[in-house]
Amino acid sequence: MNLFVKLNKFMFLVLFAIFIVNVFVPFAGAVGQWIMWIGLAVLGVHLLELVFVYKKLQAVGHLSIQNILWILVAGILHWKPLLRE
Repeated sequence: MNLFVKLNKFMFLVLFAIFIVNVFVPFAGAVGQWIMWIGLAVLGVHLLELVFVYKKLQAVGHLSIQNILWILVAGILHWKPLLRE
């Protein structure tokens, strides 16, 4: 399971790297638009996740800038293990 989580975190990190590049240097055609919409949708979902687990993370002492950034990138793959500790 740990390999699955690490692989998915890596894939999300690659997605956001491509998304950030696309923000500053837009890709031509429909590819750039698709990357933009997918990146914004994933970021929006992860932002909602952060809103819902913010107080729980604060209660268990895992509310740091690093954890917030990872939640915005990887979502449940990052915050679920933090709440189990």
